[in-house]
Amino acid sequence: MSPTRAPVLAGSWYPGDSQRLASEVDGYLAAADPGPRPAGRALVAVAPHAGYQYSGPTAGHLYGALATDRPRRVFILSPSHRAHLTQIALSGAEAFATPLGKVPVDAAATTDLDDHPLFAVDDAAHAQEHAIEIQLPFLQRLWPDAVPTIIPLLVPPLDDEAGRAAAQALVSQLDEDSLLLVSTDFTHYGQAYGYVPFVQDVPASLERLDSGAVLRILAGDGSGLRAYGRQSGITMCGLAATAVALDCGLPSGYEGALLHYARSGDRDGNYDLSVSYAAVLLTDGSIPNQ
Repeated sequence: MSPTRAPVLAGSWYPGDSQRLASEVDGYLAAADPGPRPAGRALVAVAPHAGYQYSGPTAGHLYGALATDRPRRVFILSPSHRAHLTQIALSGAEAFATPLGKVPVDAAATTDLDDHPLFAVDDAAHAQEHAIEIQLPFLQRLWPDAVPTIIPLLVPPLDDEAGRAAAQALVSQLDEDSLLLVSTDFTHYGQAYGYVPFVQDVPASLERLDSGAVLRILAGDGSGLRAYGRQSGITMCGLAATAVALDCGLPSGYEGALLHYARSGDRDGNYDLSVSYAAVLLTDGSIPNQ
């Protein structure tokens, strides 16, 4: 890979023109409801990664809730949609680009993690992956004057033991200026996805299925989320990535909230092919000094 990982979604999943892109993302951020944000410093954030016309409003609620506490570094954990992986894929690029400019990659953290057997630099896996790129314009518009550095991580399916080991490697890199950002969509429903577990009351059934995953995220239960995936068969593409983020642990007194939930089928009432989106935020629960 070249020193800069070029965008592959600009002009398709989001605007390729920088002014249009900035305006669209700003609109999503402005529409965020600050009411349900849990107290304290953000620790784990979950955002969707579909085209902005579908998932942008949900992502806006997540990023809008982060506006007051800029991290220095963002570890972006995502699934790999195109490459089959046996290790968590790091990026050797110096930066990831969007029409809004470049987002620097934290080379020191990448080097440290690359020494762990569960991690490896794999730029080929990152070259066409959309789940990390789709998050970057939100980071760029949320903190345009000081965009955090990123550590892009593509997470394959891992069992509990491997997930906890990977999480321990991440914990060694985390500090109070770090955020774990998970890029994931929830249920992918329809014949095209090979997943039609129900045909009656589809919107309500989707919400119940997604709620099972959301509740385990809010409980900070990575192992429970993996077990729910096995038991339910939920087609949540970033389940493994989410579980690793949760395995990193949460402090006593942490708080969590579901900030927004939607399904692509909500746009026109057609749920024959629908993907679910959720914005979830976990914080340390601290109350700032008055």
